Amino acid sequence: MTEKDVFQFYNDYVKILYSEIEARNNTLPVELLFEIHSAFDHLKRIYIDKDDLETCSQKAYSHLKRGLLDAFKLKLKYFNDDCNKLLCKKADLRIIDSGSYLIDLLRDKKVIFDKAKSARLNESQKDIDKAFEYWCETSGLINTFEDKYFDSEKIKWAEKQSFFHFGANFLLGIITGIIGSIIVSFIF
Repeated sequence: MTEKDVFQFYNDYVKILYSEIEARNNTLPVELLFEIHSAFDHLKRIYIDKDDLETCSQKAYSHLKRGLLDAFKLKLKYFNDDCNKLLCKKADLRIIDSGSYLIDLLRDKKVIFDKAKSARLNESQKDIDKAFEYWCETSGLINTFEDKYFDSEKIKWAEKQSFFHFGANFLLGIITGIIGSIIVSFIF
């Protein structure tokens, strides 16, 4: 492993996912910053302390990979939070796309959680490379899911339709109650 490999990994993976995490709350969790700091501290040792290039590069890469695994977990947490907010909205999601929206959403959400579960299991079995592979797939699935299901126009439409449907049913209930009361008063 070389210093260039570390920077390539940082550019191709770490920077992209860290930017996603940062964009959500305009902050970067301190745990992720610690891993980046540790990685660059190892790279500094090549030039300042005259340590071995291969060893320092490998250690820097390991810190970046650990930080990236943490970032994947944060992305999954944010995804889960967003899904829960969507499912708790006052919108009947069953009316979107003739009912297929909610069915597809729940199916695709399960696929994401199954991939994440595989990633965590591989991580716990110390197969970091396989875990990393699963986390990358999970991250891609989350991106696709968000593009497909977090369409604010469809959600707004469903909220509006749900409001009118609830309002009509409420009004129908009041009218039925009044008519029922009138009939009962005539009978008795």
